[in-house]
Amino acid sequence: MNSETCVICRKHTGLELVPPGGYIYEDGHWMVCHADVKWGPLGTLFIESRRHFLDYSEMTAEEAASLGGLLKRVYEALREHTDAERIYQLSTMEGQPHLHMWIVPRRREVPEKGVKFLSRDDTCEEEDAVALVEKLRQAIK
Repeated sequence: MNSETCVICRKHTGLELVPPGGYIYEDGHWMVCHADVKWGPLGTLFIESRRHFLDYSEMTAEEAASLGGLLKRVYEALREHTDAERIYQLSTMEGQPHLHMWIVPRRREVPEKGVKFLSRDDTCEEEDAVALVEKLRQAIK
């Protein structure tokens, strides 16, 4: 798959589904958005590489150096605005061979943990996702 047929690359240029509330954060290397509301609980985010490549081994030194700081800001913002007890990070690149990370907050009241939590069939409401995106946009700057 190349960048012309990659769903994530096409999403970055507005040719595929628009994330709820639009992109939360963008810089020269990364774009952050809320997942489609059918794909996880409120606060499920994607961190997507701006450049088309498969996995961490293909990052430039600049991409690698910038990722840690971005993850720290994203985790802090999610903890503040979702009351997350844990935040899970998952990357498989099976659905789309373009580096992207699922960031999924688990709230304290959710009894399932780990893989059991990640295998739940959770969804959220569009208006809740859009409202959270606005808060995260201000927090992540």
